[in-house]
Amino acid sequence: RSPTRPSSASATSLAALAAAQTDAGETALYVAAEAGSEEVVRLLLPLYDFEAATVRSRLDLDAFHVAAKQGHTGVVKEFLGRWPGLCSVCDSSNTSPLYSAAVKDHLDVVNAILDTDDSCIKIVRKNGKTSLHTAARIGYHRIVKALIERDPGIVPINDRKGQTALHMAVKGKNTDVVEELLMADVSILNVRDKKGNTALHIATRKWRPQMVQLLLSYESLEVNAINSQNETAMDLADKVPYGESKTEIIEWLTEAGAKNARNVGKIDEASELRRTVSDIKHNVQAQLSENAKTNKRVTGIRKELQKLHREAIQNTINSVTLVATLIASIAFVAIFNLPGQYFQDVNSGGDIGEAEIAKLTGFRVFCLLNATALFISLAVVVVQITLVA
Repeated sequence: RSPTRPSSASATSLAALAAAQTDAGETALYVAAEAGSEEVVRLLLPLYDFEAATVRSRLDLDAFHVAAKQGHTGVVKEFLGRWPGLCSVCDSSNTSPLYSAAVKDHLDVVNAILDTDDSCIKIVRKNGKTSLHTAARIGYHRIVKALIERDPGIVPINDRKGQTALHMAVKGKNTDVVEELLMADVSILNVRDKKGNTALHIATRKWRPQMVQLLLSYESLEVNAINSQNETAMDLADKVPYGESKTEIIEWLTEAGAKNARNVGKIDEASELRRTVSDIKHNVQAQLSENAKTNKRVTGIRKELQKLHREAIQNTINSVTLVATLIASIAFVAIFNLPGQYFQDVNSGGDIGEAEIAKLTGFRVFCLLNATALFISLAVVVVQITLVA
């Protein structure tokens, strides 16, 4: 038996109940979406049409927008499966769901929205900022990369102040974001906002030494660009409160040939001198570093040679000691093993047990040399053992 279909009156009642709002202007669908209750949202969606689903709460957000802002990817996909057009529905400040997800670093939601409708990537708020502007300012590298991969054309978009995403990125501290933007479109490097400020002006004024150093590494950078207040980056650096950041920024700007606005187009002997001194200092430091590496290698070679020398001496000592020991042993044995016959009785012409050759000059020379060899060999052995010890 098939289930009974709800009557027209019952359906109307359910629709009215679904459309009911709390004091905060929230519908049941909004509450479920904000909480991330994917199953509840799936059950409630058939009770709403597009108009009812886009009713805003007092926070100026509809159910889909709040789900995107909270990062509930599953809920977002449920909405998009039913109404893809939700991607372009914005609040009163023209903030899109994509923007709200991007500035909260919800990458999965960003990708889900762009997979459905990538045209919403160019939606700008009333202040002219895209999602790329704010993500770059906060420093969300993975969001910036995802947006640029979808549409590199958003990189040069200017907000109402005339600032690109690069102007925003250098206000932050994530150099990877700046590199990502310039890799996509290096032409924005010298773009000026409505006050004539380039990214270098902004980075200097915000005391961002790492950003200044990174921007100066690009050869196409206009180091001495002058803004509407007749200031270069060097003029702004002079206004930075004294500290390590100011010292680093001024040093790097000087090395890059930066000048004050009043000296642009003139030969600044003092600046040239400082730059020359700086170049000499870096060359000296590089030479000292190279000398240190060379000394280290020479020291290693010297130690290796000393090791080989010690091993050679030790091998010589061992060989001499071995030879001396052998000579001493042979000489010692020769004392008790004299050559020739011995007298057996007193009538033989000598003392009993005396060697028959004992009175020969050759035998006496032999005994003298044998004793000498024994004592010299023993002396060598004793000396070598003493040195080793």
